[in-house]
Amino acid sequence: MNRDVLDEKDILELFNYIEKDDKEDEYDDLKINELRKKNLRENLMKQISSEGKVRRFKYKAAAAAAICIISASVLVVPAFAKNIPALNSIIQSFNDKNGEYQKYTQSINNSVTDKGITLTINEVLCDNNELIMGYTIKSDGNIKDVIKDKMVENYRPFFLGHYLKINGKDGFGNGGDGGKYVDNHTYVGSCEINVSDKNLPETINIDLNIRDIGGIEGNWKLSFSYSKKEILKETKVFKPNTSVNFPEAAINIKRVTFTPINTSIMFTGKYTNKDYKDLEKRTKAFGEEHYAGEMKYGNWFVYDDKGVEIQWKEFHTSSEKHSLFSDFYGELKCIRMKSIPKYLTIIPYSLPKFDSNYKMKEESKAINGQYPLEISQGKIGKTIIKEIELKEDRTIVRYNVEGLAPLTQASSLFIKDTENNYVEYKNNSDLINVGNRRKDENKPNEYVVEFEPLDKNKKYTIGTRNFDDFDIREDLKFKIDLSNK
Repeated sequence: MNRDVLDEKDILELFNYIEKDDKEDEYDDLKINELRKKNLRENLMKQISSEGKVRRFKYKAAAAAAICIISASVLVVPAFAKNIPALNSIIQSFNDKNGEYQKYTQSINNSVTDKGITLTINEVLCDNNELIMGYTIKSDGNIKDVIKDKMVENYRPFFLGHYLKINGKDGFGNGGDGGKYVDNHTYVGSCEINVSDKNLPETINIDLNIRDIGGIEGNWKLSFSYSKKEILKETKVFKPNTSVNFPEAAINIKRVTFTPINTSIMFTGKYTNKDYKDLEKRTKAFGEEHYAGEMKYGNWFVYDDKGVEIQWKEFHTSSEKHSLFSDFYGELKCIRMKSIPKYLTIIPYSLPKFDSNYKMKEESKAINGQYPLEISQGKIGKTIIKEIELKEDRTIVRYNVEGLAPLTQASSLFIKDTENNYVEYKNNSDLINVGNRRKDENKPNEYVVEFEPLDKNKKYTIGTRNFDDFDIREDLKFKIDLSNK
């Protein structure tokens, strides 16, 4: 079966492409521990509907939900976007449907050509949390020789953040990238760069001095500006100053920001045991299975004031240097919320040890035309298959989820045949943005997802993961009050 998949070997191979600074030489022989240390965690796990099945990676620096604090490399998985509609806005097409990306995107259309390669920055968008650039790369030759669809020796994945300056300052290697091939000569991408801790002014001047595209050395310089004036009008910032005691640290919620494209929760933390400042001691105390990074319970389920789980995009933590008041800081970034709740509720959890020996526990039942089908997901809850509609060009599954974290639970649905081949999603964006499966905002626990058509000559099972290997700490649940801030 011809599928665009990454198995565990592929995933581990990616970490050879992570850049690190000179101070991290001591970890040269611990490449897999870079994952544990800086936490690929939930962003990866939520994108795996079956073992090893991944549509898109974002390497997020300082990563509780990505990879490392240092300059981040990017894996491009073009297949994930093969079914994205041709929208006017590149940025909107590559992001979740909840954000008003197109409304606040500024057209740039600035191009430069060298060595037979033309780079165009089509558009840009920036709020208080991230800078997003939509771009196009055209090549006189085959574009797959420039933007490669597989990791190859000595190939550095293309990422605009490596070459970026904002208002004359660099240090913007924290981000991610995704894209798709349009034809044999054209690639369209969206680059997201985290700027939450940069305190950027209303108007930003952006300079790109790109010296390498896909291993081809050249000179691609571009400059342009962006005004955040309009998006700032629709941005609301709260400073709740909420303090919470975790087993390993005391944290303080410093800022909660609502913008037309993001919801962001920023916090600082101070260890209750000074030994935890040391990575080796911290890892030993927390246990490697938690991919601890700076926090043992560095994954959070997030709910609004109606108890509806909110889909999050990334969670990263990073050691904070030169601070007398905290040992680390972090940010949880969620999708845009259409209204500001009176409060947010958080339930922390940690993930199982994810290495080459990890095998996700699955629960499944045969597809036999009899519904409902109830499938246990362990202590967290269950999935109930209401209907499976078989069409010539697609398979439509309607299902409900009951349990502690419905949105998270809904992310892991899969179909496979008797030979353990997983059926592809019809729309890959439904795998990346699970919130797309919610068809009715007033019924947040009901979902619809489409797969490729099933072979009438084969038998299939439908299933989900068992979440019992998640260490969920309801006793650590806390509330962030936003009502009177």
